[in-house]
Amino acid sequence: MSKSFSLIVTDTSPLFTLALADALDTLLRPGLPVRIPDAVYIEATRVQGAPGAERIVEWINGHLDLVQIVPTDIGIDQQRRLAEGRPIRGMGEQAALEALDRFLRAGPEADALLLFEDTDIEKRRAIVDQRVSLISTGDFLRELEFAGLIQSADRILEQAAAQGRNIDRQRRASEDDLTRTRLRLQLDRRSASN
Repeated sequence: MSKSFSLIVTDTSPLFTLALADALDTLLRPGLPVRIPDAVYIEATRVQGAPGAERIVEWINGHLDLVQIVPTDIGIDQQRRLAEGRPIRGMGEQAALEALDRFLRAGPEADALLLFEDTDIEKRRAIVDQRVSLISTGDFLRELEFAGLIQSADRILEQAAAQGRNIDRQRRASEDDLTRTRLRLQLDRRSASN
């Protein structure tokens, strides 16, 4: 378990929650590479003027050395559907699974931490590779707080709620102690190396 994770954002919800709380930089606090599938990025930013969309674009553009938009076949199909006026519901999550599959095949020793809020990803836990851990935005923030990398997870969630985000699910800690422990080990290694 001494390997580093890569952080993959599986849907738009974590991005919007953190953008509306002005806390996107929390994604960088663990010192992990951050990967955002192209379809997730497009879903989050395609509606000009949507709350948080501009912040997401600015944040990614300001951190191109640390944040990677991952191209996927699903993302290409999503672009085609958008151009044709067809629905794109669920394509971000499909692109996240495609990006994850490619990531795991490219590095047999790689571990991934999937950041999610959408319950569709959580339902797929049974089919996810053992090198993959799923963590909600709330649990991610609580582990950062525990490690002393942020002041308050609750404060960030409350700021998002004040901007209209439904954070009820994020207030409750999950029962997945293994993922939180794995992230905690990663954060401990990071602080030991600094």
